[in-house]
Amino acid sequence: MWKPSLNFITLHYAYIITLSILSLAIIYPYGNLRAIDAFFFGASASTESGLNTVDVNLLKTYQQVYIYVTPIISNLGFVNIIVVIVRLRWFEKRLKEVAPILLRQRRKDDAEARADSTSKTATASDAPITEKQDSFRTESQSPPLRNPDSRFPSHSITFAEDVHDASRDRPLYVPPPWQRDRGQPIVEVDDELSDCERTKSADAQIHPGTSRRRFKLARTSTLERVASTMFVLGPSASHPSRAQTQPLEPPLSQQLDLPELSSHATIGRNSQFHNLTDEDREMLGGIEYRSLKLLLKIVTGYFFGLHLFGAICLVGWIQHADPKYREYLAKCGQGNIWWAFYSAQSMVDNLGFTLTPDSMVSFQDATFPLLVMSFLAYAGNTFYPCLLRFIIWTMSKLCPRRSSLQEPLAFLLTHPRRCYTLLFPSKPTWVLFAILFTMNLVDVILIVVLDLHNPTVTVLPPGPRVLAAIFQAASARHTGTAVFNLANVNPAVQFSLLVMMYIAIYPIAISVRASNTYEERALGIYPDDAATIDESDGRSYVLSHIRNQLTFDLWYIFLGIFCICIAESDRVMDPAEPAFAVFPIFFEVVSAYANVGLSLGYPTVNTSLSGQFSVFSKLVICAMMIRGRHRGLPYQLDRAIVLPNERLDDSLERVDDVRSVKRMRRIKRFHTS
Repeated sequence: MWKPSLNFITLHYAYIITLSILSLAIIYPYGNLRAIDAFFFGASASTESGLNTVDVNLLKTYQQVYIYVTPIISNLGFVNIIVVIVRLRWFEKRLKEVAPILLRQRRKDDAEARADSTSKTATASDAPITEKQDSFRTESQSPPLRNPDSRFPSHSITFAEDVHDASRDRPLYVPPPWQRDRGQPIVEVDDELSDCERTKSADAQIHPGTSRRRFKLARTSTLERVASTMFVLGPSASHPSRAQTQPLEPPLSQQLDLPELSSHATIGRNSQFHNLTDEDREMLGGIEYRSLKLLLKIVTGYFFGLHLFGAICLVGWIQHADPKYREYLAKCGQGNIWWAFYSAQSMVDNLGFTLTPDSMVSFQDATFPLLVMSFLAYAGNTFYPCLLRFIIWTMSKLCPRRSSLQEPLAFLLTHPRRCYTLLFPSKPTWVLFAILFTMNLVDVILIVVLDLHNPTVTVLPPGPRVLAAIFQAASARHTGTAVFNLANVNPAVQFSLLVMMYIAIYPIAISVRASNTYEERALGIYPDDAATIDESDGRSYVLSHIRNQLTFDLWYIFLGIFCICIAESDRVMDPAEPAFAVFPIFFEVVSAYANVGLSLGYPTVNTSLSGQFSVFSKLVICAMMIRGRHRGLPYQLDRAIVLPNERLDDSLERVDDVRSVKRMRRIKRFHTS
């Protein structure tokens, strides 16, 4: 039986479709919506398209809450937060796999080193006696060690003669800390006893009644007790090979060559590590793991902080704004606070739903909310990669040079695609910013210039008119809200808005593909179409990506328009319904596919044109929204994990080298102190 591949794109489709169908179980049972309209709301909310077949203000509060929460948890920013969490989980899984390998390799290296040391000792023992005495004399006459502090006199080490006592030839047992805390001293033990018998015998000297319990505790394999295990102070004269046959077992931190590893970690069965602290995982995982942890905090704070910032700004404004705005909200049956929170969410998540039936037309002369909402629309969508990199860059400049955050911040700036699909290197980020700025500027100019004599636009003074044009330009690529009745603006403006809606994804999609090609190893995996692209020719490179995107999009858009024209042919051919023409349908399909939500509407209603479609046509629009939601997404995510002993490229090697130097300095300071 055929089974779908559980890659990223498949799981994303399943997630969006599930949220769409879930609306049938949540908002449909109340009975104020048809099943197709309930599903349409679910698909529109989960894809952030913002097209509506029923006025949102007519929905019950719990239904509005559903289409408030759904765009948040389906937003690309939220999805990428989950991706970072999953990648951290991959790291922890990889650490459990690689730690035993590191341990075995370290033990193997130690065994080889001991074998080499034994062979050198055997070679030295074959040397003539007169040579051995000279060597001993040279060593014993070496300059004494001096204290670095000149205030204290220097001391030399001397050896007394004939100090050997046969009665003191037995080895000493040094109890571990948990026994010393209970008063057990250093005792002599029989050399023939095994290590476990020594523990039991020595413990019984102090607590005979609890020797069995102490014996079980002695076998506990935490790193602290491994580091404090029983040992013999030096080889005895009668058993000179004792230290060689049973060498001291160093703590795991030394075995893995990670001195900062905590003493609370535990070695379980099959060399599995337990009780690893966050610091232990950071040490084992290396700089990429620490970068992911820092990035998770940044993107989570950015995403939810942006919602909160917008809500606070709009709540403060509506509470002190002109009473006409509050009166209008009351007429629509909406509370001031709920309007502020919902509008902020709709702009950040680029949803486009509004609690007022005329979208933002009634607020077209409100300066502050238009400014705030325009910023939220930009920051929540196309300018998100630019602002995210700017935040990380700013943090790297503000943090002290010796701060522990400098290394992960540098890694995020140098290898952004290793950690996040929407974080780009410096050059693609600047190119993306320039393209977006140019597109929005052109859109504003077209809206203002082409409608210089259009009363729909000129009803506003020049200043508010430009601000409204900026808001409309942002909505054309983002939220789908409107400050003008788009059915009455210049046809050239309508066509420019259609083009802008379609190409809204292009700048980010090309930036994703470009940085994915230039990065040696990136998180997102795309179809192998880069082999035919000449990266040395910038113009050819961009055109090739546009051609690939057109191949992905256009046939699907044209198929959707064709299906709707067949289903709605009677109304399209009716001269009495000029609003039901091919171009408004074209506009509606592109808006749905681009997940924007602008619509030319219908004269007798305040909903999108989709509200006038048949059930089949509404299903086609839902298919357009779901398909378009997956434009630009990677097909798979790279599961490769870069550990400290691995290298991404030369620049990462330099970062890890800096980290190694700092670690050695800390170790040196520790031993010096």
